[in-house]
Amino acid sequence: MPENLTVIAQLRAKSGQETALREALTALIPPTLAEPGCIAYDLHRAVDDQGSFHFYEVWRSPEEHAANLKTPHLRSFLARTPELLDGDIQVTLLRRLAPGS
Repeated sequence: MPENLTVIAQLRAKSGQETALREALTALIPPTLAEPGCIAYDLHRAVDDQGSFHFYEVWRSPEEHAANLKTPHLRSFLARTPELLDGDIQVTLLRRLAPGS
């Protein structure tokens, strides 16, 4: 059985949009966790940068992650990114090589 897909998504809020971005990202969590194949969908903020947000996601398969990108809640969020984000969303797709302790 193939390893799960891990996704790290990095987002930077426009100046003055930190709270609005945090609220918009937090709203994505419940519907995304309910999606088939979603194992983890954790939102983080950098300790030393209130405008730097990061999602740590684990999906059962790349196909299920791709389906997430087509959901109404994510499409609605993406439509708001010009007003909320400073730059593009940076996405890194990872495969775990070895389990931790």
